[in-house]
Amino acid sequence: MKIRDLKKEDILLLSKIVSLNYSKKYGENSKKEIEASFENKIIPPKYLVAEEKGKIFGFAGYIQSWMDYSVYNIFWVNVHPDYQKQNIGSKLVKEVIKKIKSIKGDYKAKMILLTTTKPKFYSERFGFEIMSSLGKDEVLMSLKF
Repeated sequence: MKIRDLKKEDILLLSKIVSLNYSKKYGENSKKEIEASFENKIIPPKYLVAEEKGKIFGFAGYIQSWMDYSVYNIFWVNVHPDYQKQNIGSKLVKEVIKKIKSIKGDYKAKMILLTTTKPKFYSERFGFEIMSSLGKDEVLMSLKF
């Protein structure tokens, strides 16, 4: 399996994965957000895709914060339901963190933020810490450098 940058032709399949994991409405919303990668934005989101032999298994996105350019957000970490529990999500998150850490100069990362309903996954595998509870099962987590 390889992890690569998003291609425009991946968008529909990625939104389908979100639909399978959440709902059709979330899938539609994610499609619009993923399309923003190819628009002329000041700070566009970036996505990494996990694939093998042209078959996409999952993806993860990240973006630089508008509030503080040394803070980055991870989002839409999604693996197709048929391929979950195979470390694909871990490999995607690891690669996103690696990409963020490789940014140099004025925008060098000091912190990564994410929201999740699976805090144990992020704390045990990557060292994220819970910052705040956001509701029933969701938490805000951070990884500081």
